[in-house]
Amino acid sequence: MNLDPLSAPSAAMLSVGASVLLAISPIGALSQEGFKSLGDELDGLAKRGEVIGLQVAIRDSSGILYSGKFGTVSAGSEKKVDAETLFLVASCSKPFASACALSLIADGDIPIQLDDPISRWIPAYGSVMVKGGGLAARSPTVEELLSHRAGIYSQKSRMTLRESKWIRDFRLSLEESVDGIALSSLSANPGSAYAYSGAGYCLLGRVAELVTEKSFELLLQERVCRPLGMTRTTYFPAVKFPLDEIATGVPEKMSPHRLGQNHRLPLIGGSLYTTAEEMTLFGIAISEGWKGNGTHFLGVPKEMIRDAGNPRSKQSQYGLGWKVMKRNGETIRLSHSGSLGSHRAWLAVDLEKGVSVAGCWTLPGSRAQAAVIPVLQHSIQRD
Repeated sequence: MNLDPLSAPSAAMLSVGASVLLAISPIGALSQEGFKSLGDELDGLAKRGEVIGLQVAIRDSSGILYSGKFGTVSAGSEKKVDAETLFLVASCSKPFASACALSLIADGDIPIQLDDPISRWIPAYGSVMVKGGGLAARSPTVEELLSHRAGIYSQKSRMTLRESKWIRDFRLSLEESVDGIALSSLSANPGSAYAYSGAGYCLLGRVAELVTEKSFELLLQERVCRPLGMTRTTYFPAVKFPLDEIATGVPEKMSPHRLGQNHRLPLIGGSLYTTAEEMTLFGIAISEGWKGNGTHFLGVPKEMIRDAGNPRSKQSQYGLGWKVMKRNGETIRLSHSGSLGSHRAWLAVDLEKGVSVAGCWTLPGSRAQAAVIPVLQHSIQRD
């Protein structure tokens, strides 16, 4: 299922959200009546069984503008989703991982830079083969991992069963995952092509661990969550919270929290758990950091945050952990979507309006669809 927020939504998706698209005005002038229409439409998705559970939040620098909770924590459960229900946000994890990595790079006491070859920490990439092309010209860099240009295999391009294991077996440690990923040849020479890669983000997380001698979970807590007051964001929710506070959707192996204490792998770019409200808290911090308001975001200077919103690939308009939308040469929106099993999420930061919108939801099946993203997109649609 394509959940790229920059691609055109299908006619079916638009038709489901049509009443909201007509009922609400752009976010700057959104009325209480508009919020009610938005809530009614989202509630309808849950009542019709198109989603099992759903959270939506809209925030600006003054605080939460809208928070909606719909459906139940899991299929067949009577427990309602509330503002604290945790959702697996899949690839929406990547902006958070990127922010964590950039905070390390901006820290003068930590020896890591964007252009560093990852072979400094993972020797296997000092001499690695390219499929059908002999030895790679050089090692991938940290920046190339962040922007999906490192040549690491992509889950969107015919992974082997072995390659899938390294990023889907949540009983592995991150070290074991990376050792397995390093067994595969590169799909292209580093820097030569865009290939969306969850495996590449696992390498990024492992590099961060080796540089700091700390787990990536601890780094995320220290450098992103605690400074922003995000108390419910973690890769390992079952260790910290009761299972009935974690949205499950349909029971499946793509819900790593169901492994309990056997859940060991933080899929760096794909298995973060959080809430819609905390996602927008992060989004507004990015927006304020982009403007350079007050103190710099997590010690990351404005110039570095803006550089993250600079596309590295014309093929995808992907920066460092974000999809980038431009107008007249200026970056106006950062966003990311997420899809893993029956878990879905979307996060957007409107840099002109200073508004962040987030949604997290679970579906009745991994191939099911629900028109959540078009509704959320409209909330920050241009006049």
